[in-house]
Amino acid sequence: MKLPRVSALITSHDDAPRIGATLDSVLRQSYPPAAIEIIAVDDGSTDGTAELLENFAARHGERVRVFHQPHTGQPAALDRAFAEARGEILAPLAGGDRWPGHRVAAQVALMTRRPDVGIVYSELLPRGEETGARALWPAELEVDPPRGRPVGRLLREESIAPSSIALRASLREHVMPIPAEISRASWWMTVRAAAVADLEWLPEAPSADPLTAPRSGGVVNRLRETLAFQRWFLSRTTSEAPYLDELSEVWEAFIAAACDLLVAAEDPFAHLMTVTDGDRADARRILADARGAIDRGDVRPGLALAARAAATDPWCQPARELLRTALAARPRRAPSDPLAEARRFVTLGFADELLREPELLAAYAAHFDGGADATLAIDASALTPAAAEEALGGLVRKLGLDGGGAAHLITVLGPIDAAVREGLPAGADALLSRSRRPAPAAPAYDDETVAALRAYAARIAGASAA
Repeated sequence: MKLPRVSALITSHDDAPRIGATLDSVLRQSYPPAAIEIIAVDDGSTDGTAELLENFAARHGERVRVFHQPHTGQPAALDRAFAEARGEILAPLAGGDRWPGHRVAAQVALMTRRPDVGIVYSELLPRGEETGARALWPAELEVDPPRGRPVGRLLREESIAPSSIALRASLREHVMPIPAEISRASWWMTVRAAAVADLEWLPEAPSADPLTAPRSGGVVNRLRETLAFQRWFLSRTTSEAPYLDELSEVWEAFIAAACDLLVAAEDPFAHLMTVTDGDRADARRILADARGAIDRGDVRPGLALAARAAATDPWCQPARELLRTALAARPRRAPSDPLAEARRFVTLGFADELLREPELLAAYAAHFDGGADATLAIDASALTPAAAEEALGGLVRKLGLDGGGAAHLITVLGPIDAAVREGLPAGADALLSRSRRPAPAAPAYDDETVAALRAYAARIAGASAA
């Protein structure tokens, strides 16, 4: 089988002391050299980086192509690299960063096995990375790294190391071009890609010698970039936004970043972001539209518009108040939703699989009790109600889950429309399943990974209570 071509997209600016190590890490990959092309974009370097790249290209022939442009920032350089790439898989690599020797081969193998995966990553950003400290990963990420399509989670905090990403070239149109106001190119890529394709983690042990270079700019600048990033998405929220059901958590993360910036700057009058007169006028207009939608009972459009108004002008108190009111009043689910009786965190299981493999249900029950704000919804719509009651009821009684304090369970009974059944995974936060299901809308866990599912549910509950 022909191996897919991988484009290593190297962007650099004044990286002369360390660009050699970056290039060497691509050459040392265990993936066949003939299947890797190197696209190097020099972003207006003045320290000899450009000459080093040209010399490298001269030694390695057509396999390496170098492009030069005036210094306009790493996102613009990455845009250029994406435009020039010919590979089926695109792997950005910032100047100064390095790849472990087997990363490309492992990531390509995963993407070959899993056509549903559009983007894979292999390194998490450690906490304390703003100062260059090599801190441990947050404990919950070790068992619950971002997977599936967690757009809301990805918006709340950048957690994926920039140079550890591989992306299918078919997603290029969804992630490029990067807007001029976005300075965190890899963060942008992961959020945009996760909106249309599955994200997967292929872990590597943390190295004592960091593979990702410490970020430049200091804590204050990094927090300003975070605010600009989150504001961009919030100010463009629609009723179909993939993070709308997590809008409260995203908004709270935006507020927290602003508070952290004021503390880090040690100045209560520090500049947070630029809001123009045009922004203020737009916010007032959007606010009026939001009130109109909410008054008409158009809950989701009204909520989206309230978020847009508040993000367009965060100093507009009426917009912030309307957003808080809309968030507090919105129903999590419509009464007609088959999952309407579920608690906040919903895991979807499948009756046929649970009956065939009861250890899945037993494992879930061992980690979730009646005190958890979580529900296991069992899709039994393919069975008659009588058959579902007999089979599932017997299993629940056998496992001792029919008493007080046991995990909260609900059953989705038929008959229901095929479209409703197919849409059930999209209404769940996670799946309890060993089976490979086409284009799942939520990450899947089984009896061996249910501890990670519990950590995921706890994190969601904690974010909601914040």
